[in-house]
Amino acid sequence: MRQAPRRSVRCVVWVAVACLITLTVAVAASSGDVSWDPATPLTWSLFQAPPPADAIHRNEAAAIHMTIRWHASYSVVSNGGPWTGRIETVTVTNTMEPSLSWVVTAKADAQVLHHEQVHFDLNEVYRRKLETVLTCIQAQHPTKQGVLDALNTALHQKAEVILTQLQVAQERFDAESCHGNNLAAQGRWEWNIADWLVYPASAP
Repeated sequence: MRQAPRRSVRCVVWVAVACLITLTVAVAASSGDVSWDPATPLTWSLFQAPPPADAIHRNEAAAIHMTIRWHASYSVVSNGGPWTGRIETVTVTNTMEPSLSWVVTAKADAQVLHHEQVHFDLNEVYRRKLETVLTCIQAQHPTKQGVLDALNTALHQKAEVILTQLQVAQERFDAESCHGNNLAAQGRWEWNIADWLVYPASAP
């Protein structure tokens, strides 16, 4: 079997975390952002940013720019004792930004695009994991403001943990798959990701 030419594909993970207490929240994605959808795989037409001036001389063939955003609302009550708070609603989104994603035209082939898709799929695993974790947060405090502060702190701490795990996983995927050139290693990651999409809590 002919060995595929080596390519190095850089994945840029940009994480935006937002929360608005007691109100419906949204840090809206821009109108051009593309949400992860299993029925709509990535195409090169979505990589719309111009490559860096020296891109043709770099190892990177492309860069996908992804964002995880979350927003939440809280519910707090007191029956004459300490205030108890919980997450009322939480929504987490996983998008890619075409205007910030680029590809070197001469290196745009199916293998590189598939590698970018797997990065996007991996992001979706941690979107689901984050949504599950944030939904379970509760807090208690003698004062209303105290319980709101505790909820806010807990959400940010939990989000930071999961998003750090995501960054580590993305870097491991690139390292172990040699940026998509080690097809056997990438296949193992794809198998794991398919399982994690069903059971996101099992993702490392």
